[in-house]
Amino acid sequence: MTALTLAQILIGTSLIGDSLLRFTLLCLRGTLTARPATERGANAAAHHSRCLVLIPAHNEAGTIGATVAALQAELSESPSAQLWVMADRCTDGTAPEAEAAGARVAARTEGRLGKGAVLAWWLAQYSSEWQSGDCLVILDADSRLSAGGLNELRLALDSGAVAAQTFVAPAAANNAARLAGWSEVLMQDIDDEARLRCGWNVPLRGTGMAFRAEVLAELTPYLHTLAEDLELDVLLAARRAKVLFVPQAKVYDPKPQQTAGASRQRARWLQGQVQVIRDYWREALQALLTGGIGAWFLLWLLFLRPKTALIGIRLLLLAVGLLSTGWLLAGLALLGLVLDVMYYLGGAAIVEERQRYLQDLLAAPRYVAMWLYSFGLATVRRGWLKAGR
Repeated sequence: MTALTLAQILIGTSLIGDSLLRFTLLCLRGTLTARPATERGANAAAHHSRCLVLIPAHNEAGTIGATVAALQAELSESPSAQLWVMADRCTDGTAPEAEAAGARVAARTEGRLGKGAVLAWWLAQYSSEWQSGDCLVILDADSRLSAGGLNELRLALDSGAVAAQTFVAPAAANNAARLAGWSEVLMQDIDDEARLRCGWNVPLRGTGMAFRAEVLAELTPYLHTLAEDLELDVLLAARRAKVLFVPQAKVYDPKPQQTAGASRQRARWLQGQVQVIRDYWREALQALLTGGIGAWFLLWLLFLRPKTALIGIRLLLLAVGLLSTGWLLAGLALLGLVLDVMYYLGGAAIVEERQRYLQDLLAAPRYVAMWLYSFGLATVRRGWLKAGR
């Protein structure tokens, strides 16, 4: 075997790794039986942990009031539940609007940026408001929680999980936003559901997360990147802590309606991804060495993103391989593309709005362009590798 052939195998295999893993999850999703929701909470009825909903908010006047009002019905189902809005260095009416709508408000006037910093501040400054064993639910300022969601998350933690993640249902109106949303839906309907059926950890998604209070208080002082959810994934995986998917609880999460806004959001996530790889490679390696196959299916797929960019690279390699008679490289790239097609067609058999899903897939080239624009933003912005400390 020549050095060139070996290099082609290594490059091609690394670039179809995400396709192989996701296709495997699709197969597991289709062959394993779903676990009844009652199994998760069967031994939790005797526990009475409280639920505290925490919403970090920066200049969210005009949005936060409606969010707080929408959560009141959910809070009324759990008499001990509380809702806190952390008004983070706001220069508008976020704090009075949230308070008028029925939330308890904690105003932060200084400190480093980031959701993790805000949560760490609240947990330290308001330590008398929470106790070990409480269920802390993190929502965004524009999120909506489905009926019964708080109780489902509390049962998940009472049954032994350290953290739990709801199903995040994206709300989108245009093709670009819906395509971004479909990608998230598939990762939950296929990937996370397969992990749940296998008893593996699932990734956290920034909103709709729930934690045991003492665990979150221990971890938040470490958070310093632009991707706090990914930081938490790595830290929890390194500790072999259980993170449970709770699809019965849904969070409705509006997506940016403009392509530029969606691209900026993804650019920020890409910057955070690089920061996490740089700062947490030891914890990630520890998780891979000790966490079993579930950790591999979790962490590799978290870092092998964005998927659309990888698809674009596979298309490029296929073209280069065919033009240069690099048949091995072209064959590996083609294999990855075939697995991608099977994954997305498998998604069509699972999602609820099948016709709209298939129609939106026709706009996929625009979504790929959006990701490339995001990558460009992440690359050229000054200080993109600096942590947000």
